[in-house]
Amino acid sequence: MANIIDITGIIQEGMWNYEPPFPEIKIKPLPQVPWVDKSVFCEIFEGMHSQTGTYLETPAHYFGNDKSYLLIDVPVEKLYNIDCVVLHLEPGKMENNIEKRPITVEDLENSKNAGFIKEGDAVLVCTGWDMYWMDDIYLKHSPYFTYDAMMWLIEKKPFILGSDFARWDNLQKSEEFFQKFYEANILMLAPCVNLNRVTKPRVKLTALPLKICGTSCAPCRAVIIEE
Repeated sequence: MANIIDITGIIQEGMWNYEPPFPEIKIKPLPQVPWVDKSVFCEIFEGMHSQTGTYLETPAHYFGNDKSYLLIDVPVEKLYNIDCVVLHLEPGKMENNIEKRPITVEDLENSKNAGFIKEGDAVLVCTGWDMYWMDDIYLKHSPYFTYDAMMWLIEKKPFILGSDFARWDNLQKSEEFFQKFYEANILMLAPCVNLNRVTKPRVKLTALPLKICGTSCAPCRAVIIEE
């Protein structure tokens, strides 16, 4: 029997969120509907944006919607049952939540599944940072990739690259790797949760975004399947 692991972060009020001008999610009840004779119940997702929660993203997020392909252009069959490898970083190195910690090439090479990556895989980096999903430190103190670490990942030629933290760069002193990342035509899946529950070296990933036109990214439901 397959083991299905939901790696989608929950969307709820008070969760992590990018700073303004990104709006914050507010879930409110719909007012009473006057044109039906019964009570109906529905919710308004106020403040939801294309990078709310766990989302899938194309290079158009960096280059612009008129200079790259949009999320709706990605065939859904390419997002189902993708070969996937989860790289588990040593948990002891991620425990410091006071200072931002760089993720290095050494960290990636020492992860136990690094040797299982094949071209075209989804590669997900697990640090355990998803435990702070509802905390103020989630963005401010999260780990980040060094330039060399991102080049190492790009050289693996993944179809999707993801992680369990949202802010890949150090905004205080940028590693300046994003242009090369997006030029490599890799989809981004982030931030995920529960990657620490994945035990097998090679698994399957399905990541299905909301079917919304005119956007480079959208919230998605993502699951890992261990056979």
